[in-house]
Amino acid sequence: MKTDKTVFILNPISGIQKFRRKRIERKIKKYIEKHDIEAEIWRSKYAGHTTDLVKKAVDLNIARVVVAGGDGSINEAARSLVYADTSLGIIPSGSGNGLAHYLKIPFNIKKALDIIFTGTAKYADVLKVNDKYAFSLAGIGLDAMVAKRYKSLQRRGFFTYLQSAIVEYFNYKPERFIIKYDDKELTETCAFIVFANSDQYGYNFRIAPQADLFDGYIDVVMVKKIPIVSAPLSSIQIFTGRADKILYFSTFKTKKIEIIRDQKGVVNIDGDPYETEISTTVEVIEKALKIIVSNE
Repeated sequence: MKTDKTVFILNPISGIQKFRRKRIERKIKKYIEKHDIEAEIWRSKYAGHTTDLVKKAVDLNIARVVVAGGDGSINEAARSLVYADTSLGIIPSGSGNGLAHYLKIPFNIKKALDIIFTGTAKYADVLKVNDKYAFSLAGIGLDAMVAKRYKSLQRRGFFTYLQSAIVEYFNYKPERFIIKYDDKELTETCAFIVFANSDQYGYNFRIAPQADLFDGYIDVVMVKKIPIVSAPLSSIQIFTGRADKILYFSTFKTKKIEIIRDQKGVVNIDGDPYETEISTTVEVIEKALKIIVSNE
């Protein structure tokens, strides 16, 4: 039988600054005491532990699992929530926070908690990328190499991400991709290809402004290498939600796509890089994740 209990999962060794982690925990404790909410705080201790803790919560019929973190932390938790009846709540606490930005979840801790306990649980789509899940977006090519470089650095934040993007922009050579979808096959040389469930990487960098977490489709964005002289204007268009107007972008929606490249490479899944074979298959799983959103 489903309980009305909530479990908060905190990661003491995440990329969140120590003072921020402690502040989040204090705010959670104060909130649940004030509102007499039945809840527990669990702490993950190693990579992959969050996935196991969420599975335990599902097995215990916990009503809500709340994660304080960014897209990587959300991904680690949500893996165990695909097809489950337990709802996912988010307290944005990562670097880019792409999914939280898309869902318009406030960065104010109390306001985020208000949404968790007064909002609505909706069934969102999930992307399956080979044998892994993406909840915000995935990509291959330049964006995956940026994710790989960013992951290797000690510092987090927008300027570190920007630095990674600039370095990889000058180092990366566009690849030839064979693209198969909807009984079509084409060959394109691209800087990168994005498979979007939500509209952005984070920092309001809206690479796929038409993407919809609840529409049952993957938004595919194919990007040619942008000349350096066009980069400033293109960046402005992306930040203002007009990426689909950029000359070097082409977009379409599909439910399943296969990308074949000339050699093995890296795929970016919710900001984390993974090695992949020459073939990458992405398909949408409709209404597979129960996620709490604002009623507004």
